[in-house]
Amino acid sequence: MLSALWLVPALGGLVVAWLPRSWARWAGAAVALAALALAVVVAVQLDTTHRGFQFQENLGWIPEYRISYHLGLDGISVWLVLLNAFLTLIAVLATPARMSRRGSFIALLLLLEAAMAGLFLAVDLLLFYVFWEAMLIPAYFLLWIWGEGERPGWAALKFVLYTLVGSLLMLVGVIGEYVYSGAHDFDLAHLAAQPPTQAIQFGLFALFALAFAIKIPIFPFHSWLPDAYLAAPTPMLVTFAGVMGKTGAYGLLRVVIPLLPHPVYWWDWNGVVPVLAVIGICWGALMALAQRDMKLLVAYSSISHMGFIVLGIFAFNAVGQQGAVLQMVNHGLIVPALFLLVAWVQSRTGSRDRSVLAGLAPRMPVLAGLFMIVTLAALGLPGLNSFVGELMTLMGAWAFSPVLAIAGCVGLVLAPVYMLRLFQGLMYARPGSELAHGHGEVAAEPVARADIARGELALLMPMVALMFLLGLYPYIITRALPALGYALPVPWQ
Repeated sequence: MLSALWLVPALGGLVVAWLPRSWARWAGAAVALAALALAVVVAVQLDTTHRGFQFQENLGWIPEYRISYHLGLDGISVWLVLLNAFLTLIAVLATPARMSRRGSFIALLLLLEAAMAGLFLAVDLLLFYVFWEAMLIPAYFLLWIWGEGERPGWAALKFVLYTLVGSLLMLVGVIGEYVYSGAHDFDLAHLAAQPPTQAIQFGLFALFALAFAIKIPIFPFHSWLPDAYLAAPTPMLVTFAGVMGKTGAYGLLRVVIPLLPHPVYWWDWNGVVPVLAVIGICWGALMALAQRDMKLLVAYSSISHMGFIVLGIFAFNAVGQQGAVLQMVNHGLIVPALFLLVAWVQSRTGSRDRSVLAGLAPRMPVLAGLFMIVTLAALGLPGLNSFVGELMTLMGAWAFSPVLAIAGCVGLVLAPVYMLRLFQGLMYARPGSELAHGHGEVAAEPVARADIARGELALLMPMVALMFLLGLYPYIITRALPALGYALPVPWQ
């Protein structure tokens, strides 16, 4: 069953690549729907009272070096597998008919889903690395071939260079774990039970943490993200922004914390990682305030929200880490929805510049209503999903350091400023009013007259429904989190 979660989209993607253009979208949607159905079946069968991995598949791969094809699912990975499958289906259906080489594009989306699903399921450290590297290939071609803007090739190259540096560091760390741990194999449970000496752990921590920090990204390793998000086509952004950034946070939870307790404690005690997370929260929010391009505004807001996830992980208590997992899912629903809405506004007006758009709501009232709901979710309104996740991460951060928790609240204060200014100016401001211009220009009369289409509404409504569901009943996710694949570490006890 677990192998099928990544093999179905992988094999399906290879088939879709060779299908006629007219069949590609619906064949790709059928493959993505089959993968989502498998993920739902596995999630329903997950025993939330069980601690550790379930549905394990363990086959010898390279016995001479004790490398195995070992998959497992637990209370963290199950939600990310579901999110990955769900957003891939949305991305495939959001692919426009006019896109060139649509079959190849959808095939690469499915291959990207397969690589990320395999990473979330891997219990062998070398297998984890193989899927980590596999993510890079479809992401690079999606950015390079179908990228938008003036320099998509440069954005793709920058993304690859940053990611390759992190991958090479991780490979050295994987080899170091094998050589210096007492287990002398790559099984995560064995490595956690027999860690290397404390001095070795410090070096390995630097290698793994840098690799994951680049992928999340954590300040100051974030400069690839605005260029990549600006160049990425919207269907790719649904999974690129919604899932790929979570692979870095997942790596911190799955690899760094359980395998390297001594340096994690040291860095946590001195506050380096939480401080970087808080800087990212505030810096991303401030940069979002300064953007006129709506796509860049959402990209920088994503950096800010990912800082809450890292802060929760390194709060080193159950509330903070559970809030971080919940916030991964929340962020994976909100940011793709914002990118879709921005793309639909651009398709109707011909612009992403918020300084030249105003008064769109009378012409597209349904789209405006949905934009308002997603905006309120992004700024953490109680009753919508982001509120509980951010609250839990800040509660965990308060237990670690009240000063950092208060500093992190700056991001909560700034989020309503840039999100409400965007929404009010775009939808309700009068041309020429204060909300309708960024640097003195008079906002143009909107040319859009078409409200949201039925197909677009069908894409967005499941995401909006989940925002309400997780906001009102987050226990759906948090009840499974005691079944983590590792004990929540408290190294000083």
